Amino acid sequence: MLLLPIISLYCQILLQLIGGALTLKDVTVTIPQAANIGDTITLQCHYDLEEEPLYTVKWYKGDREFFRYIPKELPSTQVFPYLGMDIDIGKSTPNSVVLRNVQQNMTGRYGCEVSTDAPNFYTIQDKAYMFIVQTPMGEPEVFIEKELYEINYVLRGNCSSPISYPAMNLTWYLNGKKEPESFKTTVPTTDSVGEKRRPASTIIGLETEVDSSTFKSGKMVLRCRAEFFNLYQSYAEVSLEEEKPRPRPSSVLGTRDASSGSRLPRALFMISYVILVAIVMR
Repeated sequence: MLLLPIISLYCQILLQLIGGALTLKDVTVTIPQAANIGDTITLQCHYDLEEEPLYTVKWYKGDREFFRYIPKELPSTQVFPYLGMDIDIGKSTPNSVVLRNVQQNMTGRYGCEVSTDAPNFYTIQDKAYMFIVQTPMGEPEVFIEKELYEINYVLRGNCSSPISYPAMNLTWYLNGKKEPESFKTTVPTTDSVGEKRRPASTIIGLETEVDSSTFKSGKMVLRCRAEFFNLYQSYAEVSLEEEKPRPRPSSVLGTRDASSGSRLPRALFMISYVILVAIVMR
């Protein structure tokens, strides 16, 4: 006889678990991956209550709550000041929060927590990350040692991006084929001590040997592509030509190495360019 109450209790618990899985579901946060400083943005929280009454919707940045919606209370919305957030209460709803004039310190992970009312009080949370950025102004720039290259010579160049926060991504392409950078660095705009979020320019280098397959009808195209989230995309492109080798008289000093045709040694070329960009950006 003791077995029947145990089975009954087990069935009740199982039904509650199944019911919970069917009452509150599909909680999803939808926010911009990146937004410009000063923009007005909307954080959206989608959920399916499955006819369960809504108790509360809470919004967090990290572990700090900054907005709450409780339909049974008047007023139904509550704001908790945090990071200087400017919340447009009039445009915020049970499914969204509108932030005005967003700033860099609002970069971070945002979470939406949805809870149903009695008797179940089911709770589900979802999170997403958002960057508050400074979109670059201008175009990337390419600097190369020369415009004519012989077969087996080394092509060296640098590409610098316009200033942005965070520093943007740069990629080399030679005749449409992706090329690895020989170095990569970022140059901040200021020397402010303790300032973590500083706009900066990205600089990448290229060092690749030119062979017979590099030239197409005596020309090759070098491109530097700049990308910044889904807010910006641009490129700088240069067309280089093949230089036909000239007959050289024999020399008792021996033949020169092909890469010696470069105007500057690799290290000096890289360092001098980075220093030049840093001076210009001060």
